[in-house]
Amino acid sequence: MTAQPTPDQPVLVTGGTGFIGSHLAKRLVADGYRVILYEARPNLARIEGITDQVTIVKGDVADLDSILTTLKEYDIQHIFHTAAALSVEAERDCDTAFSCNISGIYNLLEAARAFDVQRFIFLSSLAVFGVNTPFPFHETSYRDPGSFYGVSKAFGEMLGNYYYLRHGFDFRGVRFAVVIGPGRRGAGATVTYSNFIESAALEKTGIIDIPDTTILPIIYVEDAADFLMALWKAPKVPRRVYIAGGVPIPIKELIAEVKTIIPEAQVRFQLDPNAERVAQTWSFLTTLLVQQGKETLYRDIEDLGWKLQFDSIPEIVRHFIEYVQARKEIYSRF
Repeated sequence: MTAQPTPDQPVLVTGGTGFIGSHLAKRLVADGYRVILYEARPNLARIEGITDQVTIVKGDVADLDSILTTLKEYDIQHIFHTAAALSVEAERDCDTAFSCNISGIYNLLEAARAFDVQRFIFLSSLAVFGVNTPFPFHETSYRDPGSFYGVSKAFGEMLGNYYYLRHGFDFRGVRFAVVIGPGRRGAGATVTYSNFIESAALEKTGIIDIPDTTILPIIYVEDAADFLMALWKAPKVPRRVYIAGGVPIPIKELIAEVKTIIPEAQVRFQLDPNAERVAQTWSFLTTLLVQQGKETLYRDIEDLGWKLQFDSIPEIVRHFIEYVQARKEIYSRF
């Protein structure tokens, strides 16, 4: 088993200026780690405040030579793999999603093995499960993904476990619920919640592209970053992949909560077929979770000393809005 991470050991974050990657980077910098952000399309606005404390490498996870060069040049000891083509994007362009999500993790794992990287943290998703997966889910439940994104995440888990079994490689993964928070942009079922709250905070009309009957399992990005740090720092783990639970939030209740803080918040429904299809699966599974009284599962992981902090709709929405409004200039620029 690998030793505990120390601040002198360089840490690589793929997708480092993306949504989760940027929040994680700020946490790593605050804790004194040497951080290298590997990003195909760097977004400096997301890492404003730490740009002079990190190293940015422009590169694609589908490019093995670039990864090998980066690991060698910076003597990388730990990797957080947050880069991915997300759900709706992956459905629209399977070729690109294959390159990023499937070829990408193979390249990273093979390079990490070649350079004796000590620990590899992989962001998976509850999307590895599907309508035929026995309920309630647990870490060893049958994977039955209903989307290309879910297929790619299931592949990443299995490949990482193979490297653990075949090479003794310290691979660790987490299946997150839908992560929302400041700076998450784009389109699709899992992005809509973030888009709406951020738009309201910036005094813009929020566009919602999924039905108003949707209910999704939400984890706030602050809790997600906490989990990643806990998973990474744990001296040892009894399983390769964990589930991190969240809060079931109906879209109607989200809108109502935002309007308690910003009464003038405007919303427009503009349904997208791809987003709607992804949302339908998530919503079905989340509804089952609530109906069976299992919505608090995986909010407290004793193995890692992690506990969900933002465990209610008001807490999530209020912190999100206050965070964005305190940084309006930044979030209005990207």
